[in-house]
Amino acid sequence: MTDLGIGGAVRRYFLMYFPFTFLAGLVVGFALASIWPDVAEGFVPSGLYIGSLLSGLGVAVVGWVYGNKKVSRMVRPRRIGVTVGLTDEEVKHIRRQVLTKEPIDVSHISVLRGAAVQIREGLAKQLLFSPGLLIYFAGQFLSRGIQSVIDVVMLVLLVGMVVLLAITSRQFHQTGEFLTSTYPSGSDNPK
Repeated sequence: MTDLGIGGAVRRYFLMYFPFTFLAGLVVGFALASIWPDVAEGFVPSGLYIGSLLSGLGVAVVGWVYGNKKVSRMVRPRRIGVTVGLTDEEVKHIRRQVLTKEPIDVSHISVLRGAAVQIREGLAKQLLFSPGLLIYFAGQFLSRGIQSVIDVVMLVLLVGMVVLLAITSRQFHQTGEFLTSTYPSGSDNPK
């Protein structure tokens, strides 16, 4: 399995598609709030509420479609999973090596590289989809504020989502570093 530029595809998404989708959702949200201002008692709160709903849903859908159409094509070949015949312990061991938590077993480098590409593809799709959910729920929270225990729980969940997104981003970066550092010498690097 080969990574044909997943990192570039994710970067392109966050530089082009994400901001456009987010801003388009906000603009439409404020346009709807000017017509229907009673949603959250005022123009700005209504605009943020509706805009965050639309932006979050839009970013999630665009991220999901982009991940399936662009990121999936950045993996060659896609026949079967590298870790299909392995036990859970072996899969954990491989994942820990790829994420640099254990020393690399050079005798299994082709399996490790294949697993790294699969892990990176999955992490990329999570990175593309998750911000939409975060925006959606953050908008809900911001429009309500802290009024009850449920709002405090929602704030804790939002902070948890941010932490998970940061961990996913870090692991995505680590898999890219692993693939770069273990690239066989003498062959063309697709990045």
